Amino acid sequence: MRTSASPIIRHLEKLWRSYSVFINRGTLTGKKYPNRNEMWKDRFFTQIIKFAVPTGIIALIPNVIIECYHSSYLTAITDLSAFTSIVIVVLHKKLDIRVKKLFGVMVMLTFSIIKIVTLHSLMFGTVFLLLLSVFVTLLFSKKMAYLSVAVNAVICLSFGIALYEGFPVNRLELMSDNIPDRWVLYSFNFIFSNLVMVAVILYIIRGFEKTILKSESLYQKLRQEVQEKINRENLLEDAVTHYKSLFIFNPLPMLIYDPQSLRMQHVNKSAVDCYGYSIKELLNMKITDLIRCDEAAFRNKIRQDYVHQRDEHYCKNGERIQVDINASNIRLNGTWVRLAIVRDITSEAEYITAIEQKNEKLREIAHLQSHVIRNPLSRIMGITELIKSDPVEGPELEELLFYLNHSAEELDIVVAQIVKQTEMEIRTSLNLKNGFS
Repeated sequence: MRTSASPIIRHLEKLWRSYSVFINRGTLTGKKYPNRNEMWKDRFFTQIIKFAVPTGIIALIPNVIIECYHSSYLTAITDLSAFTSIVIVVLHKKLDIRVKKLFGVMVMLTFSIIKIVTLHSLMFGTVFLLLLSVFVTLLFSKKMAYLSVAVNAVICLSFGIALYEGFPVNRLELMSDNIPDRWVLYSFNFIFSNLVMVAVILYIIRGFEKTILKSESLYQKLRQEVQEKINRENLLEDAVTHYKSLFIFNPLPMLIYDPQSLRMQHVNKSAVDCYGYSIKELLNMKITDLIRCDEAAFRNKIRQDYVHQRDEHYCKNGERIQVDINASNIRLNGTWVRLAIVRDITSEAEYITAIEQKNEKLREIAHLQSHVIRNPLSRIMGITELIKSDPVEGPELEELLFYLNHSAEELDIVVAQIVKQTEMEIRTSLNLKNGFS
């Protein structure tokens, strides 16, 4: 039994989905709503039409058959015209949904008045007026809801006057319970009940709308918080990417290690280029393996949160390099680690040593200029004074000329030595400059 019923149920569900899509396309205009209160009223109207069309057809067919059987052709035509006109107008895609709702209300109002007359019962016909007031309250504003109560009161009053004054309505063979006094009493009770019902529905709707507004406000806040969270996560992700790039592509070697175990945790590309180890090799090493010192002695160096010092590190090929280190504690993934920024100053140290050696040679040149060159020059100046002050002849003159010539030769040797050393220093300076440029 289940096997045979299951395909039928699935087929009916498929038909209902297709029918729902057809009604939605015919009634919903797709406009943007300023708030959800207006939106739910239009969608409620769509749901009313969705269920009213099939149930209306089911109720219409037997009513028309029975009315035609009893020769009540006016009632049958009224039912068919009201149902057909509502369906045509409501499913017209180019009409605004508010026009559709107003048209439905007007047709239903006319239908109710006709029913009061054709069914020969004022009391039975007011049931449709009461139903109309419910729909107006649910589909329109508060003013329209109370206006529907006023319209119902006018209709009841009009028929009451007709009963009292003996208008042609009496010739419609109304039922014997339509006594004017009883009708007045019934009208007052009907209007009171209608008013109370509308007030209760409006109260419920007002609470419902407040709930919708609160949920809308909460939804907006949640949406804003979610968006802010997404923005913060995006900023955080950008910051993480930025700082990762600063670490990975930094031109200075950077080492992150555990201050307790001293094991490497992260290294950048510059560290690989500087030390010659691969990333995998460095991550399997301790920071002390680069310094080649005792762990206890190294821990004494890093007791402070920030340390700036110079040290000697060893590369993979055994080469010793001079480094300048800035090390500090940082927070990474919830734990404290130590970041060491290393700067290879080997070339700078060699340059400084070369400059110091150059300065020493310059001091030697200065010594030659101030002392060694001064001795032969002083002798030359002294011999010259002797010759000028007192004429000298014979062996004494030859002796003075000999000493003068000897001092000049000595001075020439010293000057040549100074020139040679100066040229060597110039070439050394040029080599240093080319080496460090």
